[in-house]
Amino acid sequence: MLGGAACGGAGASTGGPTSTSTPTSTSTSTSTSTAASTSTPTSTPPGNAFPAVCADASAAVCTPPGEFVDRLCAKPHQDAALALFAKQTPFTRLYLRGKVDELAAGEEVLAVRVHAAQKGGMVVGSGSGTYDVLRWDGTCSIGVEAEVFVRSRQGRSGTAAVKWHRMGTAMQDALVASSDAVKRAHAKRGKECKGAMTGDVSVACLNADQGLVDAIVDYVRDGGALPAPDPLP
Repeated sequence: MLGGAACGGAGASTGGPTSTSTPTSTSTSTSTSTAASTSTPTSTPPGNAFPAVCADASAAVCTPPGEFVDRLCAKPHQDAALALFAKQTPFTRLYLRGKVDELAAGEEVLAVRVHAAQKGGMVVGSGSGTYDVLRWDGTCSIGVEAEVFVRSRQGRSGTAAVKWHRMGTAMQDALVASSDAVKRAHAKRGKECKGAMTGDVSVACLNADQGLVDAIVDYVRDGGALPAPDPLP
């Protein structure tokens, strides 16, 4: 089956939550979290403005504002994910110790909401708190145990497969125009996959698809310029 850009789909220290809200789930999913954000916004962007600073500058984990996260995690947002993972953003990156449900071992994700450990009563899961996280493919995983993450990246971390067909035209055009590597990878994918978006494809197509994902991730991580996400969450 075709994956990657064309279709839907450990370090030293841990990053345990330090906030005060209560976990609402201990499993991962791509549904929207209904829990309140554990950070008190100090500079919430007006309307649908794209966040560029921590919701709470004093918090141990830098996350976007809660209302923005509600919209972000309501459905996949590929353009927004690239912008949030951009090199210059302050948001906390986390890395998987091992595979957890849809999350792969070593995968890089972005912390978007923190749920502190429960105090008193029945302890759910490990009792260390949970995170809601954003993946590189624009989907969110909700209520992931904090103990499965580390804060430090060693070597090249993995990512969820960036979905080319979920991007807006402006984002696609900017990536091709700004990065020779993305331009070459996109052309190769077109040649090997012949426009296929899903279904059984050749090994050459799968490799080309992954090559396009890698080129996009490298460009974003290196600080390449990106247009404003369209649509905004």
